[in-house]
Amino acid sequence: MALTFFKLPKHKRYNYKPVYWDKAKEEREKRMKAAVEENHEDYASALRDRLEMRWKRNTTAASRKNANMRLVVILFVIFMVVYFLFFSNGTNIWEYFLTTP
Repeated sequence: MALTFFKLPKHKRYNYKPVYWDKAKEEREKRMKAAVEENHEDYASALRDRLEMRWKRNTTAASRKNANMRLVVILFVIFMVVYFLFFSNGTNIWEYFLTTP
């Protein structure tokens, strides 16, 4: 039998289970349930609307990608023009401005 002067507390145990809430999944299941309960025509229209929404999202992403690529090309062209104006071996823009009266 061990003799102790201080009583050490036991560790506490919790039954915590994290909950993940997927709002999009919940809305999707709600729409599907409502479409199936009403009738077949509403289900088809709901499916069509969902496909149209996905298509719009994909075209938006594609247009954003095209806009970003266009911006990169424009910045590259501007950089090259500035480089050739300032660092070309022929005429230097600074010499032009400094020598003209």
